[in-house]
Amino acid sequence: MPRMNRKLLTSLFLFLLLTGCASYRLGSMLPPDLQTVYMPTATNITNEPLLENEVTSAVFSELQRDGSLSPASENNADTQLTVRITGYDLTPLSFTRDNRSEPDQYRLTLTAEVELVETESGKTLVRSGRIRGEDEFPLSGDITQAKRIGLPGATQDLARVIVATITEAWVE
Repeated sequence: MPRMNRKLLTSLFLFLLLTGCASYRLGSMLPPDLQTVYMPTATNITNEPLLENEVTSAVFSELQRDGSLSPASENNADTQLTVRITGYDLTPLSFTRDNRSEPDQYRLTLTAEVELVETESGKTLVRSGRIRGEDEFPLSGDITQAKRIGLPGATQDLARVIVATITEAWVE
């Protein structure tokens, strides 16, 4: 290949590489004045007891892992995150070979609504309808045990989606 074509291709490649990364930013995408969040215990309107504790704990862990918003007390927070658990669904995915009416794998789906409010002004910064988190798992034991097996994965997935929703809403 002639030397001129190599230079042209190299220049074109560098141009495309640099312009492709032009909007990429490291660190938090939140405005600089939003650094902390208060989250009261999630509200659970499903018939499944104690989900609010599991979801609240998972969201706190995910906030700490993400690092965009640091958990804070109600009096010291820039924002308040409200989570309302609206759905809990356990769905059979596959059935045993011997008995087609006996499930051997399930999907647990949690649904929630989220609102992030600036504490000083009371302004809603992010409001999101149906956010879903789910986990698929094999049946082990009875249905009660199956629910306990699937809950940690579903709450972690829901927490990941919640934190992404409130921290990535700021992408320009």
